[in-house]
Amino acid sequence: MGAIQEPTPEMGPYRVEMRSESFYLTRTEADVETTAAPTRYQAKVPGADLPALLAALDQVLTHPWWPKWERPALGEEPDTSWVLPPGEEGSAPHPRWTAVSDGEAVVITGPWVVHHELRENRRHLLSSEVCYRDVEVLKAELEKATS
Repeated sequence: MGAIQEPTPEMGPYRVEMRSESFYLTRTEADVETTAAPTRYQAKVPGADLPALLAALDQVLTHPWWPKWERPALGEEPDTSWVLPPGEEGSAPHPRWTAVSDGEAVVITGPWVVHHELRENRRHLLSSEVCYRDVEVLKAELEKATS
């Protein structure tokens, strides 16, 4: 069970739900024209979203419980088996994060599963689960994409 955090104004359309070892990251108003999940392990977001996305990650990093969550050992390769498709068919994602600017958008690839869904025939959501161990690396990759 998680705890939905109150979004800050800087987070724009992004929302965070904290859990014990990971958090859910959701973008509301994720219309398919500008926001998508091109593959199971990718999200495409407008480049203008980067400040809001970074603010969402900052909300995780500044949470009072942040120092208590487990961290990987130095040099330890992350286990990405939890993101395999049902039946363990298909390939696992690369364990490293990348954020590549693609004109007006940024394509984010990493050890997560991205879902694009239509709720109630009107509200599009792009959501994923991110392990706490990945937050700082993901943030660094997104910061590189802003420059």
